[in-house]
Amino acid sequence: MQAPPDIASAVTALCRTDLQVFIERVFATLDPAATLERSDYLTILSDYLERVERGECRRLLITIPPRHLKSIATTIALPAWMLGRNPSRRIMAVSYAEDLTREHSRNFQKIVRSGWYAHVFPETARSIERNTVAEVRTRQNGFRRGASRGGSLTGFGADTIIVDDLMKADDARSPLLREKVHTFYGNTLVNRLNDKSVGTIIAVQQRLHEDDLAARMIDMGFEHLNLPAIAETSQVFALSNGQVITREPGDLLKPRTEPRPILDEFRLAMGGPDFEAQYQQNPTPPESALLEWNRIATYRDAPPRERLLHVVQSWDTALHDGPRSDWSVGTTWGFHNDSWLLLEVVRERLSYPDLLARVRHQRERWRTDTIIIEHAGTGIALQHELVRDWRCLGAPEHHAATCEVHGYTPKIGKQERLTTSSERLYSGQVRFPEAAPWLEVLRREMMGFPNLVHDDQVDSVTQFVHWVAGRRGRSAANNERNRRPTGGPRRR
Repeated sequence: MQAPPDIASAVTALCRTDLQVFIERVFATLDPAATLERSDYLTILSDYLERVERGECRRLLITIPPRHLKSIATTIALPAWMLGRNPSRRIMAVSYAEDLTREHSRNFQKIVRSGWYAHVFPETARSIERNTVAEVRTRQNGFRRGASRGGSLTGFGADTIIVDDLMKADDARSPLLREKVHTFYGNTLVNRLNDKSVGTIIAVQQRLHEDDLAARMIDMGFEHLNLPAIAETSQVFALSNGQVITREPGDLLKPRTEPRPILDEFRLAMGGPDFEAQYQQNPTPPESALLEWNRIATYRDAPPRERLLHVVQSWDTALHDGPRSDWSVGTTWGFHNDSWLLLEVVRERLSYPDLLARVRHQRERWRTDTIIIEHAGTGIALQHELVRDWRCLGAPEHHAATCEVHGYTPKIGKQERLTTSSERLYSGQVRFPEAAPWLEVLRREMMGFPNLVHDDQVDSVTQFVHWVAGRRGRSAANNERNRRPTGGPRRR
């Protein structure tokens, strides 16, 4: 049954400006017998992709379960929409296998050759002069080119690169194959951007391993849209049109077609680890974690600094600031109502001079009373400089006579430190915030430890918790300040 002319005209107009409406039209074209479940996740996904098209986001990582329109939305619909709005746009879509690339390219061709697409974007439809499985090109020299990881990209450049799974799930277990993917992305694919200062990259995939490409992209600073099938934490999405969508723990992405009993069936059929990786975007299943995250005590709102009895910063420092180096991490804690509250996490790759400046900045920002630093590597030099500040021996602008500095030398292994810290995290002696911009990254590292590449946040947290259990931590909690009010440290 044909839609009335006024409705058809309105839909056509919406397809030009609303990516979600366009994606729904693409889905209906490619799978006319299926019924699309219009859930909130599709609205969120479309909004994030529109931000890339507008140039507001240059690097976007989307982790989402299978059968949630990831390829249709990003590899087929988005390039067709981009080319429709700008026929000179150059787009490259890359997948792990040649047959998958060809399937996506044929579906893309089906869209841009359709009658409805010609009504939505007549200029682009008329300007297509090359139409092959490998490439659709316009007279304005725009194109959508499909490529596979094993294919040659020499001589081709793009304004937008779309990465749709560069690795099969079974290959993720192989360190050699994972490294091949990292090498292909870093040495070949990124170099295909025409203008690296404004070119955009979108990667859509599932989390398959703690050192997969998604993990590397998170380290590179990609904006991360993470959509697990079952929400594990509260997520708030502020969309471009002012709409706010919230996911609470337990909320499902597709409650009608993938309700909880169906997902439980998938979990049993696939096995817990594979389900956690592909559906929950968690390559380290909760049952392997040393912590129970839902038992960690939390607080809602942090009090102002003047109401905190004592503020402590715990630093775990890295040796280098290279792209594959460890992170330097500083956690800030404040004592209030018999609990230590985690107030902030700083996680950056810094050269030593920048690290020293960052620590001093955090010290001033929080009016810190105590700094703890692991007595190893760059931490030794950092401790030396901060002790000079404490004793007022250096430049006057860095004097910090009221901020004690203590080195920390662990006496037990990392796993034992986290395990023995758990009781204080559960009891409420130490509390995490209910929500914070950095909380999800911290949660993933603590739940994935010791199977992750990086554990610097874990080190900073456990270092602090062990300090709390010691004499100085107990004294700070009782407001027994072991310092001279205007000079250096008290001799012991």
